[in-house]
Amino acid sequence: MEIIYSKNKNYKLRNQFLLVFVLIGIGLLKGSWADTLMVEEKIELNVSSKAVWALVGGFKAIDRWHPDITDSTLIGTGKEEGDIRILTLDNNDTIVERLDFYDENSMTLQYRILESPLPIENYTATITVLNKDEDMAEVVWKSSFDAVSISEDEVKQIIRGIYLAGFQSLNNIFK
Repeated sequence: MEIIYSKNKNYKLRNQFLLVFVLIGIGLLKGSWADTLMVEEKIELNVSSKAVWALVGGFKAIDRWHPDITDSTLIGTGKEEGDIRILTLDNNDTIVERLDFYDENSMTLQYRILESPLPIENYTATITVLNKDEDMAEVVWKSSFDAVSISEDEVKQIIRGIYLAGFQSLNNIFK
């Protein structure tokens, strides 16, 4: 038995398949977007933005201002895409991060976590120092990531706590 489709039926069938594939694709994309979490924290400091950037802007320098990081090892210049830093935490765990973007003029650096004990995946973050006025700087630390093994609220709280600990330290340094 041979089934012969008219051009109209064939066209409808192709459109139905196309619609199904598009809907599946949208569902997959929507799912991945829905899982991406974001955290953003800011602090204003009574010091020039240049003074803050001199400390915060060094890709290796995070151990000088973040209380949870005891050592930072840099592979590269700390200003080039692809440079790596290995952070040692106060509990001797390590985090490996890759520099994705660095710009002295905009006082911005962007990095991603490659390896970490944190319950996250696909973590990318940006730290920017803004000039509020001559003696006032604002530091903005924001990230996007996916939660692993714990709730979204719990992982956001962990990331927020990391940022706030760093900001408290900066506040103490620049008092």
